[in-house]
Amino acid sequence: MARTLHYLMATSFVVLVMIHSNSLSCQAFIGFGPWCKPRPPCFQPPDNHCTDGRSCVFICQYHGHKTYKAYCKQPKNPKKPVYLCCCPP
Repeated sequence: MARTLHYLMATSFVVLVMIHSNSLSCQAFIGFGPWCKPRPPCFQPPDNHCTDGRSCVFICQYHGHKTYKAYCKQPKNPKKPVYLCCCPP
């Protein structure tokens, strides 16, 4: 009984280490959940400013992504404002 318990604990530990070391990949979670969706490509507008998705559609098309779901991603750092146009499929 103790040997079986020790084996199960060791196996569980190895599995957890494998998942943790590969946590950024969806393979670790077998593709479940929203964290496995690939991030859409984002591009900085030429004037470093975007107001809505309509202006981002043209930037996405310029970079070779045909989408009408483009959106403007607001800057995270107010000291260095960098706007991004993201192009989901």
